[in-house]
Amino acid sequence: MMFNNLAQGWHNTKRVMGDAWNHTTKLAAQFDSGMKVGRRLLASVAPIFDQLGGSQHLKPIMSGLTAYDKGKSDVMQGYNNVAHHYNRIRRTVPELEL
Repeated sequence: MMFNNLAQGWHNTKRVMGDAWNHTTKLAAQFDSGMKVGRRLLASVAPIFDQLGGSQHLKPIMSGLTAYDKGKSDVMQGYNNVAHHYNRIRRTVPELEL
């Protein structure tokens, strides 16, 4: 009886954590897609700002995009680290059915 409760708890925990992971990665992908669109839009309007003499207004935006790229790189490194350990645990302990 106690083993069944533990097994059911483990199954529910895996489901909740898996759903949270999937939703988080989907949200991050959508955000990144929006950033790509914004970057392309900025690249297309930059000549207009240059022509009108307002290119100094683009510098803070460009530094923000540079900071985003650095943050994205750090997040992707962490994501790859988690995926590596997850796959290692899954191979080593198949009884967990991850």
